[in-house]
Amino acid sequence: MTATRTGLLLLALAAASSGVCLAAEASPRAGGEPDYAEWDRLLAAYYDPAHGFDYGGLKARDSAALQKLRAALGTVNVSALDRDQQLAFWINLYNVNTVARVVEGYPVASIRDLSSDPIIRLNVFSKETVPFGGGKISLNTIENDKVREGFHDPRIHFALNCAAKSCPPLRGEAFVGARVGAQLDDQVRKFMAGPATRVEAKGGDVTLHVTKIFDWFEKDFDRWGGGVVAFVRKYLPSEKARLLPAKGEVDVEHDDYDWALNDWKR
Repeated sequence: MTATRTGLLLLALAAASSGVCLAAEASPRAGGEPDYAEWDRLLAAYYDPAHGFDYGGLKARDSAALQKLRAALGTVNVSALDRDQQLAFWINLYNVNTVARVVEGYPVASIRDLSSDPIIRLNVFSKETVPFGGGKISLNTIENDKVREGFHDPRIHFALNCAAKSCPPLRGEAFVGARVGAQLDDQVRKFMAGPATRVEAKGGDVTLHVTKIFDWFEKDFDRWGGGVVAFVRKYLPSEKARLLPAKGEVDVEHDDYDWALNDWKR
């Protein structure tokens, strides 16, 4: 082999090696769980469960950081993650992109106002707006195909946030594989302890007042949670749980859903 050909070969190998390194750097923590530090930072700076999300502040000061985070998460090789890491990833991807969609359209009174269908106003969730795998997918694809059918875990309905006041609050930290089970349990317990879940006992009649989510996704709770009443009982605080009879019929009533934006105007 001549010196010229040897030199060209070395240059080609160097270029290929450089390309591999660049590709690895493009994916957060290549080969492991994505780095969610930026999501944690944004949540700490702009979110408070008691008030909602400061979309205006985020849009004014950190919109570029949010878009960079979306792009980075969109390059993650999900198949390289273990099952718990995958669940955490899909939940985080959904929540990050829901916030980003609102920020893009802000100011807005409800995320439904970002829909183009004038009656139901929910196609904001079916539009392919989430960067992923070199293309785009929808929020509905994440919720229904990736999370609900992929994991059969009704607790996820208290982790995926739709930017509405009646939606279970965002978690103030990213979900991570090592703790995702405990984080989901904590999400459900906190919601059940709040005013959206109530037990009314009058005489021999007991009525369980719950979020509309239990109506929309009743099959999930029946198939994977032992039924609505059994699921709720598992996570209710003791002062509410003692009002539910161990046996006998319990009426379930669903509260109206408030789609107003969970907007924190500071």
